[in-house]
Amino acid sequence: MPKNENSTSSGSITVTLSEQSIRVLEQLARQGIFGKNKAEVAARFIDRALETYVQIPRLKISKR
Repeated sequence: MPKNENSTSSGSITVTLSEQSIRVLEQLARQGIFGKNKAEVAARFIDRALETYVQIPRLKISKR
């Protein structure tokens, strides 16, 4: 089945992760739940983390 077209444009970046994080990404990719390879899995996790960061209201402490 062909990959669905993204409604938004995309770009690429290079990130450096610990070997442990890379192993986790590879294990998740083998399960196929979050992507077909470690790069797809990493991209999905980054996208979700950024969405959460933007959506959750941040506490603002007023100065007295």
